[in-house]
Amino acid sequence: MSTLLSRISIVASQLQQEGKSPSLALVRARLGGGINPSELFSAYQSWRAQGSPIQQGPEQPATAAALPTTNATPDWQTDIDRLEHKLDLILQLLQSKN
Repeated sequence: MSTLLSRISIVASQLQQEGKSPSLALVRARLGGGINPSELFSAYQSWRAQGSPIQQGPEQPATAAALPTTNATPDWQTDIDRLEHKLDLILQLLQSKN
């Protein structure tokens, strides 16, 4: 699966350079067929969990780009912090569109 993970990373970088957010659907379309959907989903989730470098848009504050990480923080707390950060970004995007 590491080969698939590296392919996802490359495709996601290409999408980001085009100004697109690397969603599962876009990554799947770029990779083409012949990939087991459950393996693709698992590899995509692993890529996202590794801290995918999603570009910050101009409407997002610069402080939102960094998440606090310490070695003393348990893994689940880091995951919670990361998810809260993503939810904040989603809410900011939704509010800016209204």
